[in-house]
Amino acid sequence: MSDTQVTTETPHQGAGRGGPLNRLGGLIRKATGESRGRTGAIGFVGGIVIVAVVDFFALLFMGQLIRDGLFPLASIVGAIAIFLSLVYFRRSFSPFRWMAIGIVFVLMFTVYPICYTVLLSFTNMSGGHLITKEQAIERIERRTYIPEGATEYAWTAYRSGEDYLLLLEDPEGGYLLVGTNRDPQRVTLDQFGATDADGYPKTIDRHTRVSRRDVVAQLDTIAADEFRVEDGTVVVQSLRMAAQSRQVYEYDEETDTIVDNQTGTIYRPIDGAFTSADGEELTPGFTIGIGFSNYGRFLSEERYAKPLGRIIVWNFAFAVFSVAISFLVGLSIALAFDRLPGRRLIRTLLLVPYPIPVLVAITIWKALLNQQSGMYTAFINLFANAPSFFTDRTWTRIALIVLNVYLSYPYFYILSAGALRAIPQELFQAAAIDGADGLAMTRHITMPMILRILAPLLIASLSFNFNNFTLIWTFNAGLPPQPDTIVPMGYTDLLISLIYRLGFGTANVANYGFASAITVLLFLFVGVMVFFQTRSTKAFREDTL
Repeated sequence: MSDTQVTTETPHQGAGRGGPLNRLGGLIRKATGESRGRTGAIGFVGGIVIVAVVDFFALLFMGQLIRDGLFPLASIVGAIAIFLSLVYFRRSFSPFRWMAIGIVFVLMFTVYPICYTVLLSFTNMSGGHLITKEQAIERIERRTYIPEGATEYAWTAYRSGEDYLLLLEDPEGGYLLVGTNRDPQRVTLDQFGATDADGYPKTIDRHTRVSRRDVVAQLDTIAADEFRVEDGTVVVQSLRMAAQSRQVYEYDEETDTIVDNQTGTIYRPIDGAFTSADGEELTPGFTIGIGFSNYGRFLSEERYAKPLGRIIVWNFAFAVFSVAISFLVGLSIALAFDRLPGRRLIRTLLLVPYPIPVLVAITIWKALLNQQSGMYTAFINLFANAPSFFTDRTWTRIALIVLNVYLSYPYFYILSAGALRAIPQELFQAAAIDGADGLAMTRHITMPMILRILAPLLIASLSFNFNNFTLIWTFNAGLPPQPDTIVPMGYTDLLISLIYRLGFGTANVANYGFASAITVLLFLFVGVMVFFQTRSTKAFREDTL
């Protein structure tokens, strides 16, 4: 045998550190890593640009909101911008990245309205106090008057789009060129070039002269503008003449008062309105903080307490009776009809009220119960005098509960039918062996199991009906009215419909701050009620699951 050793390369040796396959894999991994690095860098830079753009526009928007006095909205916009920045730049916030849009919507459309409602409850915001003090001052100072002996000018209008200029003929000689957003300028007719048949320039600073025929059609628009002159403004009085006007009210920042230039009357800010010594108030008023006044007014005012007590009792009765009767009707139908022949047809017929839109169903019921032409009242009149379902408070309440049961029982029927199928049949078989009859099974097996399964939904339904504004307002708007109330209140009003009435339903008593205070109290009340219901319900206890 030769001394020369013959070596054979094994597959493992070819795949070693210096093998061609491993070198190829290294090149692939290197290329892939570089590609991922470039993609990650591009994504990081792109993310920084997007966040920077969002923060930039958020700052601009916040600045405008702060200038307008809308501090709550500016705060929530700032909070959203900070949250988005943290989500992108802070590693600890990265799990929220995929939920960022959802959280932003929750902050904007859930958290902010709740916080803003709470804030409004501490203010005097109402029909005459809707804006900030700065905005109210600006609007009050816009009012002008034409003093006796004011200078009058003959005028000619020039137009460019929605912008107008007036060429005024000064009674003392010469011409003035004035506009709404420019300083007055002494001019001559020949400095603008070509003139028309009347001797006036055809164009001035890209503004074309308005013919006399067109002035008639545009007079209201021109008269609505105020054109600046050296000593005030000029307003158009007629097709030919304009007069110099003065500002009626002038705000003095040092004394925080408004002075009437015509009479010299001084107005001071009192309770959200500039008020004179004899009690005259300037409109509009402005929003100010008034502490817990709205809450104290709601809880302690005797003229609120009595009608509100009736409303609260009715609110509870409506919610409890509606849910209890609807649940019992739905469960009874599920127990009685679910095993009958043709149950699919029966189930379909029983569910007819469910897909009908609520507003349509309520409107139909209103027609059926109409005192003069309703079919139901006509049928009752065959045997006795039909009650008034819209003016008698007792029968109106009965009609509302019956209508709500009609709209709600299919929902509880569906829930009960599903819950019945979830009860183990072995329980009924064991009870039958022990000699229990159907009533005993229903009492000791069916009802406890159904209530355990449906308890969360019953609580949710109770909370919904506690605020069932649609039914109350569409059927009878909370009427008939209660007598001797400080604000309009009805015998069938719920707290939520009363809130709507105070805030939007009655223009002459619109009081958003007071309505917000009631809303906050209602929110706390329902929240506490639901909390204790869930604490006392076995379906929510961990040891029963």
